[in-house]
Amino acid sequence: MDLISLRYFVEIARQRSFSRAAISLGVVQPALTRRVKLLEEHLGAELLMRHRRGVEPTETGLLVLERAELMLRMAQQLETEVRSQGAEPVGEVGFGFPPSIGVLFVGEVLSECLARYPRIKLSLWEDFSSAVRDALLSGRIDIGIMSAEAEHPDLIVDPLFKETMWLIGKPERWPFKTHRIRPSDLDDLPLLFGSFTRVLLEQFRAKSRSSLRVVAEIDSSTLLMHAVSAGAGFAVVPSSWVARQLREKEFVGAPIEGLDVMRGLFRHRGRPPTRASVALTGLIAEQVSRVVSAHPKTFRRVGTATPAT
Repeated sequence: MDLISLRYFVEIARQRSFSRAAISLGVVQPALTRRVKLLEEHLGAELLMRHRRGVEPTETGLLVLERAELMLRMAQQLETEVRSQGAEPVGEVGFGFPPSIGVLFVGEVLSECLARYPRIKLSLWEDFSSAVRDALLSGRIDIGIMSAEAEHPDLIVDPLFKETMWLIGKPERWPFKTHRIRPSDLDDLPLLFGSFTRVLLEQFRAKSRSSLRVVAEIDSSTLLMHAVSAGAGFAVVPSSWVARQLREKEFVGAPIEGLDVMRGLFRHRGRPPTRASVALTGLIAEQVSRVVSAHPKTFRRVGTATPAT
């Protein structure tokens, strides 16, 4: 089992065809077929199912595909790292983050990275914390911002900041006159939220002894906003998700007392960071400092108290 055979197998699995993979790799098809056959014999398992329309990975083939993609990616990173010693950071960095972080400062991070490190290529992955965690564990991305509740023993986390969660709803349905929501105010309200807040809400429920009526768990920021607009309920979200809608008065909202989400920058414990990922980490830290300084009532360094309102 060698990297060339794994590369050939990965390309066949991606293309779903020996002939298309041969063209993509620039090799003759018999050589490709021979390599895969030897790989299957070595592993003692069938990796590809042949049919009229091409090929499909078997269940074992899907496992090998996931691991092989990680191995090839790490090999490429190693080669790039060695060749670029003493020069500016170079290579591809996979960076995952939830939608609320995407609208908060990822655009600025990308802009700064292009300006300072033109030889770094960013592969951006926007999804909820659970999906970002899975991508980190499988090696599809190098670093990821998630809520602290997404922790895993194979991941290392550097705390970034705490963010106050908000309750939002349609203006005509808003029942509150105060500028801050107490835990008791949530009793019996129809609540909508994303899955990453499930553990957070359970902890909040136990701590505040609130009666929370969750009517839907929605793992799509767009769908969640549509549900609020349609009057399905009130959403519990980070305020950064809906900053624009709040400014334009599409929604109204207020911070919830005692309900904060901690954001952290995660990486895999078993994979040393590259110079490129370290450089990106520095840019992220700069943007976090900017956001915390500009909005101290909403974003706070870990360990600081909630500012008085």
